[in-house]
Amino acid sequence: METLPPTMSRQPSSAPDGHLSPHGATPSAASPVHRFTPCTEPFRWEGIPVTAYQSTPATAADFSGITRQTLFGHSGETIGFEVRYFEIAPGGWSSLECHEHAHAVIGLRGSGKVLLGDTVQTLGFLDLAYIGANCVHRLVNDGTTPFGFLCIVDAKRDRPRRLRPADVPELLANPVLAPLIQRAVPPVQEDAIQTTPRADQT
Repeated sequence: METLPPTMSRQPSSAPDGHLSPHGATPSAASPVHRFTPCTEPFRWEGIPVTAYQSTPATAADFSGITRQTLFGHSGETIGFEVRYFEIAPGGWSSLECHEHAHAVIGLRGSGKVLLGDTVQTLGFLDLAYIGANCVHRLVNDGTTPFGFLCIVDAKRDRPRRLRPADVPELLANPVLAPLIQRAVPPVQEDAIQTTPRADQT
């Protein structure tokens, strides 16, 4: 017969707040459960602030209509990575940039286009995109519904280098890539999206 150590049990105990936890312990404040609220617009995890996409100054065409929630990595977790959720409103886009660190991107809501170097890919629900080191990239939502995705990165990483269309003339000359690189005046106003300021600078 299998014998379990005294500190283990087959069934977790119920904590006072109704959540299950091993050994009858109440979940610590450093690791709460953040409930997902799928009926809200846009997607949200309760208790996690919606922050500005980037904290560095930008021109009007650098990025538009995009917010972030940092799901893991900013609340004292002992992990070496961050999990962020970005959501791009219809007509919005992320920065045109490159950097030494890699990204792992997972489509979660709607669909959008991903510029990866000299290619363009469509990213939909649970589609995966790997953005390697020094790969020029941008995510764009030219659709009519929000485009949301998870992005996993190292907690310690280099600062992105924001690019201008003039920095990538060979990409801009490609008629397939040009619409993703040369963006018009933002149709989505950042001040219309409720966010809190970013505390970090990455």
